[in-house]
Amino acid sequence: MLMTKSATAPSPHTEAAKALIDKIRALRDEIPRFTTDGMANARLLNGLQVPEKFVESASAAVQNSSRLEQAGGADANTLRDAYAYAIAFDPVVEELLALAKFVAHSIRVQRSAAGVCALDVYALSKRIASREGGAELKPFVDDMRRKLNKTGKPRKASSDPVLPATVPPSAPPKKV
Repeated sequence: MLMTKSATAPSPHTEAAKALIDKIRALRDEIPRFTTDGMANARLLNGLQVPEKFVESASAAVQNSSRLEQAGGADANTLRDAYAYAIAFDPVVEELLALAKFVAHSIRVQRSAAGVCALDVYALSKRIASREGGAELKPFVDDMRRKLNKTGKPRKASSDPVLPATVPPSAPPKKV
């Protein structure tokens, strides 16, 4: 009996995942000042983080000196607003990272559940295939065994068992 690879049917989850990706991408339009400019130089931006009190002192200096405002190219309100934006949107990043971790965990849970079920199917298939009337399952068992990288040969036991290392007791320091 020759087994042929059949085309897998599209998953009902594919469309739901695509729709969710579209929603996530649409969030970009809702984030004020969202930009991807300068992503290649992100390390440089990380080095430009200064304490909030420092930004406030700079804002006060700009507010009190028209020469600083002209030379710096930004007024005190713009400086304060940019920092306020950063403070306000920091929790959004944390929430998105948490969401990413939870989605990754959910995927691992589902992948694990499918794997456990597949291993159960494999075990049952082997048992049924070994019985009278179970010959139709032998090609599937062989296919699953190959895909699990199991050849059916028992593993060769190591001739030298690994024993835990023992640490000799340390000698007390010599008195000088």
